[in-house]
Amino acid sequence: MRTGNILVLDVGGSFLKYGVADEKGALLPGSVGEVPARADESPEKVYEAFEEVIRRARETAPLAGACACFPGPFDYTHGVFRMKHKFQALFGCSILPPFERAGLPVRFLHDSTAYILGEVSDGTLRDAKDPCCVMLGTGLGYTMMKDGKVLIDESQTPALSLWCAPFRDGIAEDYVSTRAIQAAYGQPLSVKDIAGLARQGDEKALQSFRKTGEALSELMGIIDRRFHPDKLALGGQIARSADLLHLNLPFPWEVSHHLDDAALRGAAYYALHSREECTAVLPKIQL
Repeated sequence: MRTGNILVLDVGGSFLKYGVADEKGALLPGSVGEVPARADESPEKVYEAFEEVIRRARETAPLAGACACFPGPFDYTHGVFRMKHKFQALFGCSILPPFERAGLPVRFLHDSTAYILGEVSDGTLRDAKDPCCVMLGTGLGYTMMKDGKVLIDESQTPALSLWCAPFRDGIAEDYVSTRAIQAAYGQPLSVKDIAGLARQGDEKALQSFRKTGEALSELMGIIDRRFHPDKLALGGQIARSADLLHLNLPFPWEVSHHLDDAALRGAAYYALHSREECTAVLPKIQL
């Protein structure tokens, strides 16, 4: 899949975000969009959503292939859903039919692998050799690279599952996530709303972000002692309120340059390179 335009997709439970990348991996202007994923519907309705993406992309440019990133669990070799929390009706089903009907060869990768590749290829981590990425949103996503390769396990998910790593009196995601901020605030408001209150001087809202920032700083201190990353890119929707976290990290960090489309850029990069060029497979790492 090294010649021609590539359809790239970032598959979430709510939306299928897509774009078209040229032969050099750059997103074509005006090609990025999204359609509802229809994840709670039947397999055929989900297939229709993917077919709609393909149709819209082809209105932008001819396509030579596709590359799609999915959250796990997912069979990235064969394109089979293994999720029970999203796309439940497709558990054990292949996502290949829409691509086969369209005559498009397709490759798959984990969404965190795509995200860090997008920031390394043309973003926050462009000059880093051993970077890491934290994606702050509903949960806590994490991935890292060594010697220019993303560290993954045999299932092609991150070699270190930071979200479920033992931390303080629970796991890391208990202290760094949307629910952590909401728990610290004491009300189930959206993070965006809590951030708005913090910017208005609400001390409880300010403290909820500080507590999360302290926990993330502590976690990254552990990461530094174990893995010595040279830079961190902070992504996810909570990264838009990064100034409220007051992070104190032991290595340089920046908010992701491509908060909205890093995964699309990374999928484009992956499509143009071999899996072996992009990733290194390790046994699962324990923090």
